[in-house]
Amino acid sequence: MAKIYTRQEVKRRRINFKIFAGIYDFIGAVAGIVVIVACAFLLSALINWIVRDGQESFASLWKIFQDAVIIPK
Repeated sequence: MAKIYTRQEVKRRRINFKIFAGIYDFIGAVAGIVVIVACAFLLSALINWIVRDGQESFASLWKIFQDAVIIPK
């Protein structure tokens, strides 16, 4: 049998639901900010790695090119 709620109980339950919904919205927003910051950190680390690796790769390719062409000094 279904439980019958008074208007007072319904109002209290609705307020509690809104409070918990607000708390979960806040937690979700904080978690989203944490994920965005983590992604930005990982992206910056990736870009730095690509730049450093590119410099080393092009330096070694340039050395190979100079050795093959034998540029006099």
